[in-house]
Amino acid sequence: MKNVIGISGVAGVGKDTFFSLLSEKIPCERFSLADALKKEVNQWCRMHYGIDSVTCSREEKEIIRPFLVFHGSTKRKQTEGRHWIEKLQDEIVRSKGPGLKVVTDIRYDDYENDEASWLQNELSGKLIHLSMYTMEPDMNPTPQPSRCGTRTLVKKYRAPINSEEARNDPKLIKKSDYRAEWKFINNGQINELEPYIDNFLSWLLDGHEEERAMRQHVS
Repeated sequence: MKNVIGISGVAGVGKDTFFSLLSEKIPCERFSLADALKKEVNQWCRMHYGIDSVTCSREEKEIIRPFLVFHGSTKRKQTEGRHWIEKLQDEIVRSKGPGLKVVTDIRYDDYENDEASWLQNELSGKLIHLSMYTMEPDMNPTPQPSRCGTRTLVKKYRAPINSEEARNDPKLIKKSDYRAEWKFINNGQINELEPYIDNFLSWLLDGHEEERAMRQHVS
């Protein structure tokens, strides 16, 4: 098993949920490129928005998200993507934990040595891409729809929330070593997602970490 993996996917697809479920199966340690950003701007956000960027709720995060994206992007442009990477690099190297190191927010592939390249080439890690979908009535029938009674249903994937996600997500999908699609769970029963974690662990432990084997797991 490789010692490092990174999770990619647009906002809201369940990257932290993937980590939480994975950590129930095997020893894992969480790392996040966004944590340093949140700490860096916390005082400013508290002063101007009355929001703690480190401990804020999902609703509060949506309020300050444009500012977080702006500040994070500015620092990235000044360093060709390396500002937040360098902040997290030392933390990962210093970690002596025996478990799998999981970076829960690989989001960018704009520069030559950006987050995806850093993970795969500098850390020898594997890139995981998550997609989340709901089943909704098909307004424009496709060749292979899923059916429920007489209603035709198709997958509707969670969309990028901004232009940066829209630009980077297709590139991350292409570079990913493993792809998983899971269904949105609206009843809070996240244990229903455990089979996806089991599939991933089977892939990881079966020796496929030595090849670029793109697998899609769908319900």
